[in-house]
Amino acid sequence: MLYPNLKFSKIPKGRPFFYTNFVQTVDGKVAVLEKGYWPIGSKFDHQVLLELRGYADCLVHGGNLGRQFGEITLKSIKETQPNLPYYILTKHPKSLNKLKSLGATIISGGLDTLIRELKDQKFKHVLIEGGPTLLGSFLKEFLIDEIFLTIAPKIYGSKPSSTITLVEGILLPPNKFKLKLISVKKIKNELFLRYSVP
Repeated sequence: MLYPNLKFSKIPKGRPFFYTNFVQTVDGKVAVLEKGYWPIGSKFDHQVLLELRGYADCLVHGGNLGRQFGEITLKSIKETQPNLPYYILTKHPKSLNKLKSLGATIISGGLDTLIRELKDQKFKHVLIEGGPTLLGSFLKEFLIDEIFLTIAPKIYGSKPSSTITLVEGILLPPNKFKLKLISVKKIKNELFLRYSVP
């Protein structure tokens, strides 16, 4: 395990503790909209993903990520953490009816609706796996408490409308997100970074 006995800081007043986990290339790409570029991280990075899920009271995806990886996610949860609730926030709930029938909880509406539901369920630690548009929404409202980030030893480059970075759909204000580095771990050629978001 990369993070045995992981401890988080104090749970914020009035909401759960939100943390996120992403993998990106050295040049900052978390996805490429062409075949052949996935997965970005190694098998070990995938094990870290599962490990970080193990510390969560629930898992949250955005609609795009749910549509792309929802069935794989539900299968993985069933095999590794069968009691982990899986939420998907979307503006298009009908497109996720199949995932709902498979056990996902679909939240239609905005971030406020999702957070109210998570509070009502008394979740303390919530893992936001993305995608980048959902992460951008959380960051815009200063709701992310920690970021776990894997740097994969790859460079993909870019061309218009072909690649996605850690945060999409929003330009964050300058100097508002000066992260505090908690730890750096090196496994072979990958770096595993943990940041707090002050």
